[in-house]
Amino acid sequence: MRIYIYFFLLLFLLPACSGKPENIFELLKDDGLSDEEKLELIFEDKYLENIGFDKLEVNWLKSVYNIRNNKPLFCEDTIFTTIGRNSFESLCHPLAFGIPEIRLKNNAHPKFSNLLQEIYMCVNTGRIMYDLNNGFIDYNTKQKKSNQLITPAVFVENMDKLNSISLDQLFLKQGPSDTNYRYLAINLYNFYKKHPLDTTSFDLKNIDKEPINTSSRLSKAMISKGYLMAKNLSNQKVLEGLKEFQKDNGLSPDGIINTNTIIALNESNYKKVERAAISLDKIRQSKIHQEKYVRINIPEYLLYYYSNNRLISVNRIVVGKTTNQTPELTSKITRIVAYPFWKVPASICKKEALPAIKKNISYLSRNHYKIFKENNEEVDPSKVNWESLKKFPYSLIQEPGRHNSLGVIKFEFANSFSVYVHDTPSKGLFNKAVRNFSHGCMRCENPVELGKLILENDKIGNKANRMTPDSLDEMITAEKNRSIFLKVKIPIYVYYQTVVADRDNIVFHPDIYARDEEYLKLLHNKAK
Repeated sequence: MRIYIYFFLLLFLLPACSGKPENIFELLKDDGLSDEEKLELIFEDKYLENIGFDKLEVNWLKSVYNIRNNKPLFCEDTIFTTIGRNSFESLCHPLAFGIPEIRLKNNAHPKFSNLLQEIYMCVNTGRIMYDLNNGFIDYNTKQKKSNQLITPAVFVENMDKLNSISLDQLFLKQGPSDTNYRYLAINLYNFYKKHPLDTTSFDLKNIDKEPINTSSRLSKAMISKGYLMAKNLSNQKVLEGLKEFQKDNGLSPDGIINTNTIIALNESNYKKVERAAISLDKIRQSKIHQEKYVRINIPEYLLYYYSNNRLISVNRIVVGKTTNQTPELTSKITRIVAYPFWKVPASICKKEALPAIKKNISYLSRNHYKIFKENNEEVDPSKVNWESLKKFPYSLIQEPGRHNSLGVIKFEFANSFSVYVHDTPSKGLFNKAVRNFSHGCMRCENPVELGKLILENDKIGNKANRMTPDSLDEMITAEKNRSIFLKVKIPIYVYYQTVVADRDNIVFHPDIYARDEEYLKLLHNKAK
């Protein structure tokens, strides 16, 4: 009997005599071990797996600390170093660098020990650096990318730089060298530091009917967003703050409270910064890498023409209405057409032309329209019983001329949406800040000048297009339908990026088609 008692006592005492901590918390509390010894032991017995780290993360951490001979990055004798404290602060604000908070690993034990905090900081720094260089959304599948980490060697190499630069600066150096990316990354960081990250979505209905000097709702919204100081609510300061806010939101800085200004005021700074994060992510994954190309950013209402890696021209454009959205696409401009015909899309024929014809058949002659059967036989509109039609069974063609909806010139590129870049008779629309008025095509300001620049640069080696800028001028003067085929087809990219920046400023353009909303919902999903 005594033998059995000794046996059970031995089984009970063995774990205690082994000196091996049962969990990571006991290990980290052991004052008899140095930080290096703890980091050497911490990867054994699934200590980290038991508190939520996966095997890939554990192996990655093990490799990182093997390279460093288990020397901590942010701690010394369990106390955060100056680098550690500053880096911790950086990791508390990932959106300042365009990385959504959802991409970070949630620290389930934030107040336990600095050494455990360091391990979370390493993983989150590795995640942020990977995302800054590779992106966090797959825009083909419209899903979040899985969390990944940069290689241990690259991570350690970058962490060694923290002796000379801050983690903020290190993050800002990541990503493509593209100027548009650099400007946006730096200006987003500056905006984040300067403006409060308010999360309030205001509901400023009918504020346009309130005088600026008596609108407490306007003042409250502008104070919340950092454009007005609560201590100085003079009319002049309110007006100055409103104009600055309008400029930062892609609106006319006129101090007038209109619908677009109200929409921008209603949106929180937090949501604006999230949209900026999506815009940065789109740039870092952009496939626009050509010496010559045209790019059109729909929410910015601008067309950019590049040749020989230089920006040659910037043109204001008008894009589609919310009900007739301009599509995102990639194609190649193949020809320039002077005095184009316009084949009216079937949707416009049914929704707009047919009701107008039923009201007054002179609509056709006033707008220089002709109608044709499928065999291209012209139809006499006076012989059609328009009242009996529920659909528009013909092709509707608008004759060339300055009256034509496409204007005097269009740039043609193959696409399944039947859209072009073209001139317009409605020149006054280019003076508006928010320019979504078309049926989906992109109306271009000064398109003839753009066409001449394209022809001037249309060459292969020393062989230029035989049609010169003067040739285009002659065609415009002749007022006849003619085409110029380009010697070199020009890639055209029509994309949707709501937040942009130049060297000094960031602009949060209205999300006119709400296309960012789908991606914002992804970012709000709970982290795994």
